[in-house]
Amino acid sequence: MIDYILKFPSKEIAVKFGMANGFTSTDENGEPQSSLASHTHALCVIGEHNGSDWWVLFRDPVGIPIPEGGEQFIFWTSTSDVSRPISDDVPNIWWA
Repeated sequence: MIDYILKFPSKEIAVKFGMANGFTSTDENGEPQSSLASHTHALCVIGEHNGSDWWVLFRDPVGIPIPEGGEQFIFWTSTSDVSRPISDDVPNIWWA
């Protein structure tokens, strides 16, 4: 299992990335809806933090490949040698 903290420059970019990779779709009113969980992932949309950026927690229990272009949004991953960052600049909600 791999946990990720994803940081997007805006909600719009996060939604476009989610749509392109099957994690987001539009409802009957045309509003974006994220797929919060399946057999291959779980995610928690944190949203804006400290007045900027758009944050998402993503849990991958099966080892799905990182979608093309996804590396640029990875702020932290549990596979890194660095402990999960804890500061005022990083949302501290963790698997709400």
